[in-house]
Amino acid sequence: MMKRSKQEFKKLKNKPYTIAAIIFVAIFISLFLYSGEWPPISVVESSSMEHSEYWTPGVINTGDIVFVKKVNSINDIVTYVQGRETGYSTYGEYGNVILYKNPQGTIIIHRAIMYIKWIDGRLSINNYSNQSWLNVYGDCVVIKDVGFTHRNFSINVSVFSGQNGFITMGDNNLGSPYVPYNPKYQSYEAADQTIFNYPPVNLSRIVGVAFGQVPWIGLVKLNILGLEHKWPDSADVAKNSYLYLILSLTLLFVAALLPYDKIIRKLKYLKK
Repeated sequence: MMKRSKQEFKKLKNKPYTIAAIIFVAIFISLFLYSGEWPPISVVESSSMEHSEYWTPGVINTGDIVFVKKVNSINDIVTYVQGRETGYSTYGEYGNVILYKNPQGTIIIHRAIMYIKWIDGRLSINNYSNQSWLNVYGDCVVIKDVGFTHRNFSINVSVFSGQNGFITMGDNNLGSPYVPYNPKYQSYEAADQTIFNYPPVNLSRIVGVAFGQVPWIGLVKLNILGLEHKWPDSADVAKNSYLYLILSLTLLFVAALLPYDKIIRKLKYLKK
C-alpha cells in the first residue's frame, strides 16, 4: 500500500496543472470555511473606496477582489471611531470595511464609521468617550480630520431617531466635490445615510466584513458586465490598473506555457 501511494505521488508530481488545480480548490474551500460566506469573495465595482486617481496598494480599488467574513454580532465589527481610538486600521484607514445590502438589495462595500443607538430617546455612540476629535452638537455628530482628505465629517442623526445601526461611508466620499458642505461646522456630510438617504445599517443587512484582497483581477469580470451594459461605473477605474492587469495576465499566460515536464527532467538530470 505504501509503495502504491509513493507511485501515485510521483505521478502527481509530474502533473503540475493538476497540482495547481488542487491547490486552487483547497484555497477556495479554506476561504469558505474561514469566512462562513458563499461566495467568500466580492468584486469592487466603483471608486468610492479609492484614495487616489492612481491605483494605490493597501486600499480598495475598483476591480479588486475582496474576501468576505461573516459576522454574528455588531461586536465583530470595528468602527472608525473605535479604530481611531485603538489604532486599529484596515485598507489604509481606521476601522473595518463592511459589505451590506442597501434598501434596493445592492451590495455596498464601505467603511463602518460609527454605531449609533437610542436610549430613552437620546443618542448614544458606541465607543464615544469625549474624544477631542469627535463632538456631538445636539443632533449633529462631527468627526475632525478624517481620512486621506483630512476633512471634517458630519452627520445630522435627528432623522434616524429610534433607529439603531452603523453609519457608513466610502473612503473617497469625503474627497468628492459633490457632497454637501456644512458651513456651521466646516464639515462635509459624506455618509451614505446623508447622500443616499439610507437608514443606519443594522445587523440583518450586513453581508460580512472585508478582509484581504486580490488586485486588478476583478476587472476581467467587470468588463464582461460592461459589454452587457451592467457596469455603470466603468469610468471609475484607477489609473495604471489596466496596465498592472495586463502584466499579471501575461505572466500567468507565460507560466502556463512553460514546459514543466522538460524542466522537471532537467532538474532530475542535474541532481544525478
